[in-house]
Amino acid sequence: MTFKTYLVGLIALPLSLPLQAQTQTDSLQRSKDSYPIEYGRNLSFDLKESTTATAFTTKEMLSHRKGINPRDGFYGLIPGLQSLQSQGTAWETSAGLTIRGRNTLNANAPLLLIDGFERDPGQLSVDEIESVTILKDAPSTALYGMRGANGVVLVKTKRGFLGKPVINFSYEFNMAKPFRTPKLVDSYTYAKALNEGRVSDGLTPRYNDDELAAFQNGSVPGMYPNIDWWGESLRDYSNGHNATFSVTGGGSFVKYFTQLNYLYDDGILKPVNDNGGYSTQFKFSNLNVRSNLDIHLNRNTDLQLNIFGAFSEHNRPGASIANIFNALYNVPAGAFPIRNENGIWAGTKDIGTNPVAMISGTGYARSQQRNLYADMNIVHRLDALLPGLSVGVRVGLDNMASYWDSNTRNYGYEQTDYDWTNKSYSYKNLRNETALSFSRSVGSSRNHFYLGAFAKFDRTWGDHALKSTLQYSMDKLTAKGQNTSYAFIDAVGQVHYSYKQRYIADLSLTGSASSILAPGHRWGIFPSVGAAWLISEENFMKDTAIDLLKLRASYGISGAADFNNDLYIDMYGNGGGFFFGKTPKKDGGLKLTQVGMTDLTYEKSHKWNLGFDLRAFRHLAVTFDLFYDHRTDILVGANGKVSSIFGSPISKQNAGVVDNKGIETDIHWTDGSRDFKYSFGGTFTFTRNKIVQQNEEYRPYDYLYRTNGRMGQYFGYVVEGIYQNQDEIDNRGVKQTLSEVRPGDLKYKDLNGDKVIDAHDQMAIGYSNFPEIYYSVDLNLEYKGFGLFAMFQGVGNRSVLASTPSIYWPLYNNRTVSTEYYNNRWTAENPMAKYPRLTSTGSSNNYVTNSLWVQDGSFFKLRTLELYYQFNARQLKSLRCVHGAKVYVRGYDLFCLDHIKVMDPENMGTGHPSMSRYAIGFNLTF
Repeated sequence: MTFKTYLVGLIALPLSLPLQAQTQTDSLQRSKDSYPIEYGRNLSFDLKESTTATAFTTKEMLSHRKGINPRDGFYGLIPGLQSLQSQGTAWETSAGLTIRGRNTLNANAPLLLIDGFERDPGQLSVDEIESVTILKDAPSTALYGMRGANGVVLVKTKRGFLGKPVINFSYEFNMAKPFRTPKLVDSYTYAKALNEGRVSDGLTPRYNDDELAAFQNGSVPGMYPNIDWWGESLRDYSNGHNATFSVTGGGSFVKYFTQLNYLYDDGILKPVNDNGGYSTQFKFSNLNVRSNLDIHLNRNTDLQLNIFGAFSEHNRPGASIANIFNALYNVPAGAFPIRNENGIWAGTKDIGTNPVAMISGTGYARSQQRNLYADMNIVHRLDALLPGLSVGVRVGLDNMASYWDSNTRNYGYEQTDYDWTNKSYSYKNLRNETALSFSRSVGSSRNHFYLGAFAKFDRTWGDHALKSTLQYSMDKLTAKGQNTSYAFIDAVGQVHYSYKQRYIADLSLTGSASSILAPGHRWGIFPSVGAAWLISEENFMKDTAIDLLKLRASYGISGAADFNNDLYIDMYGNGGGFFFGKTPKKDGGLKLTQVGMTDLTYEKSHKWNLGFDLRAFRHLAVTFDLFYDHRTDILVGANGKVSSIFGSPISKQNAGVVDNKGIETDIHWTDGSRDFKYSFGGTFTFTRNKIVQQNEEYRPYDYLYRTNGRMGQYFGYVVEGIYQNQDEIDNRGVKQTLSEVRPGDLKYKDLNGDKVIDAHDQMAIGYSNFPEIYYSVDLNLEYKGFGLFAMFQGVGNRSVLASTPSIYWPLYNNRTVSTEYYNNRWTAENPMAKYPRLTSTGSSNNYVTNSLWVQDGSFFKLRTLELYYQFNARQLKSLRCVHGAKVYVRGYDLFCLDHIKVMDPENMGTGHPSMSRYAIGFNLTF
């Protein structure tokens, strides 16, 4: 198959496949009109005849980014899929996924499926994924009833093929470097800043001149140290390995794909080997084992068997990850040394969180996770009874559990005092060290059972083609704990019809039920319709430069019922004391804590979509969609509608309404010759949501209402400047009531003109934290085996709240201060400063959501950069057993263009830093 022929078969989906792989992949050896689009539920339709906005990416594109979690490789690959980086250790990173923005006031996460079963793709390795498809409009999502409203991410794993065994081995060594760690002031600067903050608060300075000098010259390190806590706690790089071995092939009766993947990541902590017998490093290891079998039982019966096991373990210090990094962000460089002169961990009565001690001296905790997935799909053709008729059964059983071993202790620490007269130290014990305390527990345990049956009919006669299916499925999750289990039932009818291969229609009707809803009210109906016109098949389009032009339109309803269990039941809890009897005696009692909803129902997503697909000049591929999602019956609180005088809990209501609309497009150009090939293009998605109804409480001014605005919209005060002196404060004629105002504090706009700054002077500021614009640009060049691949991804119309402790809101609560804040703070000598004055006690006036702290969170990142060399057949001829070889170097998340500069705009919290990754690896095929 030629490169251009494959391009024709792709229509306009966001695929810019690695050029060296396009003629090697068995999945491409198909007619240009028969590339299957997966819908799950044993449904797939030819790409050319699809009426939906469904989009996908393949294993070739995914192979450019072999991260620890496959979800971290989805950035910018598929139009409509927004993927944002998370913050955490190797086992915690899992990119947040949404489809076409945010559509509801509740959970927006899509349904995640692996081979049609509800599973998290984060458990997989990149090497076992064949394709990733997203379902985002009505004809595809209505098939999933009460779980389709937020869209569906469908991952398909690799399968065997007819042919001799093909063995693949790949290895990657990677290193990771923290991205934009905070720049905090040294101890001398901190001491001056604290003195300045106390003086501005009307207090006496904390440090005298001798103490400031000790900080500056390091003459009394035991009492006035200068500790770089980040440098002492973290090393420059983490490192890891990722190795995969797979065998693929098959004969007339059995086709197989088997794979073994092992990855290991060694974290960035530094003082981890201070204890004999164990390490406190962030360590993560994972072993994946997969076997996919396709068995031809007889002429009419085929069986698929899939077994997958994932076994992982992570290790960390006894102190929690969140507490360690909170301490790193907050503890001043001059608070205390790491250890005192006696070798005891140091601390104070005010600050007992010694970051190095938290890493080295708290023991360790270790978690193991065991996941086992098994599923079977059997199909029997009944052509003898009715040509084109087949029936089948699908069964899946998953078991997932995690186990904790805890070997933790408290580290002992002392406070140091210094006698300036005698030049001597004294120590006060604040806590004794404890022995390691061992405990073991089951963290989580879940069993997921799936059972489905289906009948399919597929016939073509003359100019007509018909595909139809009837399906029934039951999905039940049983989990550890109370109110954590649920079940869903779906009955699906779907018809796909085409006339002359140019007029196409899809009709579906799904009945769906959920155990989360009240008995007698658990079922819902979800219809959909889709239509497409292949204009390029008309006679008047022949002999033109247009290879394919297709118009699509659809409408339908899908649902969501991802609420808490038992919302329809009255709940009671501890009511404190009540007096009973003729001689009143106080006894314990119960009180109503939840009023059951009598009319609980599911959310309804009314989805409209209009789009077109274009292929032209044999090189250009374009897809474009307009979409509108009208979400009704969203579960919201009712406190805004019922007075507190009622005196009882208020049940929620299905009264919320949200509109979400937008556009998305994908444009790619691909061309090349024998020696030089290239492709480039990009994706763009714009979404905008509006809260139509949410039971909002009464507000005295229109600008205070959140309704009719976007979800997650920041509200705060409008900064007009900084007060320069007391006269300006006294003579302004507007009183700010948030806290006492001093020179150097923020000045706010009086929105309602009442001469008082209070909660009534807040308004919408900026955007929400979730971007309205999501886009990507990719480039692939190859010349005689040498190749370059680059993926850029960015977001726009996004705001972030710059409130990170010490970085933006410093000093108070024993925090340190960043160089960014200190160098841009207000002083009498710097009246045009970016930030307000320093304060040691905090300021409810300054440190509150306002237009200063709500900042532009847009960014543009280089997500992936790869340089590779693909060996050709002539070069490998002498190696008879090696049929393919590739070597490469890669970088992930290498740089970021943004307005924040001092932090990663994608992760503004105080957790584990984001990481830039570098890798070197090779792939071999035997």
